[in-house]
Amino acid sequence: MKKITIYKRKGHIALLCAVAMLAGLAGCKKGTFDINGTNPNSPGSVPPQYSLTSTLAGTANLLYSAVGYNGATPIGGNQDILNNWMGYWTQSGGFTPSNTFVLYQLTSGTGAGNWDAAYNNLSNYHSMLTTVGSTPTLANYRAVGMIMTAFVFQRIVDLYNNAPYTSALIVNSKFSYPYDSGSVIYKGITAKIDSAVAIIKANSSVAVDLGANDVMFGGDMNKWIKFANTLKLKILMRQTQSSANGSLGDAGVKAALASYTQADFLGVGEDAIVNPGYSNSADNNENPLYLDIDYTTTGSPGINEVYYRANAKAVNFYKSTSDPRASAFYLPNNDGIIRGRVYGSTDGTEANSVISGITAFGLNASGKPNGPSVGSPIIPATESLFLQAEAIQRGYLSGDVLATYKSAVEESFRLVGAPGGTTAADTYISQNSSLTNLEVATNKIQTIITQKWAALNGIDALESYSDYRRLGFFDPGVSVYPGNTAAHIPYRLPYPTSELNYNAANVPDGGTGTESLTSKIFWMP
Repeated sequence: MKKITIYKRKGHIALLCAVAMLAGLAGCKKGTFDINGTNPNSPGSVPPQYSLTSTLAGTANLLYSAVGYNGATPIGGNQDILNNWMGYWTQSGGFTPSNTFVLYQLTSGTGAGNWDAAYNNLSNYHSMLTTVGSTPTLANYRAVGMIMTAFVFQRIVDLYNNAPYTSALIVNSKFSYPYDSGSVIYKGITAKIDSAVAIIKANSSVAVDLGANDVMFGGDMNKWIKFANTLKLKILMRQTQSSANGSLGDAGVKAALASYTQADFLGVGEDAIVNPGYSNSADNNENPLYLDIDYTTTGSPGINEVYYRANAKAVNFYKSTSDPRASAFYLPNNDGIIRGRVYGSTDGTEANSVISGITAFGLNASGKPNGPSVGSPIIPATESLFLQAEAIQRGYLSGDVLATYKSAVEESFRLVGAPGGTTAADTYISQNSSLTNLEVATNKIQTIITQKWAALNGIDALESYSDYRRLGFFDPGVSVYPGNTAAHIPYRLPYPTSELNYNAANVPDGGTGTESLTSKIFWMP
């Protein structure tokens, strides 16, 4: 095992342990330094084949890992809070509810891993980019680093709006990192994506194959181009509803997509899924979401298995639309049925034997016994196809919206292992309901977004959260907990304690949490 230690912009350690082929997640140990050695803020270069594997795994942790489960610096951002707000999950009736969740009393500590772990991950991509430079043979590493840097910054903007970007990854002794507006960051990462695609195409004959070091696409650069374009589509579609504050608006998004066809994006069977070698050999070798909401290697409850339960909002939706995916997202209770809990409920009878547990995207569902070793979706094909369906319906792309929508739903059923597969998906969308059948729907955008919400349960709660803030569909409602006065879920997360402690002079607002109910992301109408 080769130990690699890379440093974050604030001097915090970002741990990377890598082997030549796959990330050895189980063997990570904190590194040490000789006090007479090299300045740790200027570490020696790490071979990109090592850093790529571990840093892609770090991005998966950013989406799915319970924060700091290994007792170290936060390794995950964790979407648990968003899964709660978006009507997928809720708190167990066996625990005192968290005011953060049910009363929306956010503080600078709320969801802080989504910031700290994100910049940790960005610093590691930056280190890899510094190592490979402009060497033509390493062009594929450079392009992937740029694309994934754009991906992580997109998440930061969608959760916080303004953030350090232009000089964020350049360590300075004063720990002063100016903030850029969300719209400036969006423009910057859109250009970065375009540049990365150009680099891949220009160096295809000389660049070395990423091979198994690429734990998302196995070195398939055509898929990396499609992933980059799909990420760009995601970024553009955020901006459809407003042309203020630097957002492109309808006309701007349409113009930006004028040269694209559906073949440019991830399609049927083309999931972007990271798997650095997850297994059941050790807890921190497991798929990070499995460890969070299912089980440890010994079969004990995972970190939050007993705390998060099925939310009645999603459960009731799946039941009302006869959706077999319910069994891929939730487990039967002691009575053999899937039952959810109203968000913020104070019903004292709703013990864990009564309210269903979570299996997310089929991680522990019947027919998927390999939950600990399955990969972590980054942008699955179903999400890409729903983005394309909306773009076609809005006139941004040419294509058959009904066929694209059908494929999107089918890909969701396939991804989560829903009973009946694509045949069941086709039956599902043929019902005479505007919630499922796009052909009979009078508001096709609403149907597309509603089904996108239904498909991304436990997979990409940030996408659903962004759609809700952008369009108002699918409205998850607010907590019914006594004393809740919020009329809507928070618009964004507050800036974290780390920023208030180290970079306070540059933080745009107080970080008290109250601004989260009033301060919007730049693309919100």
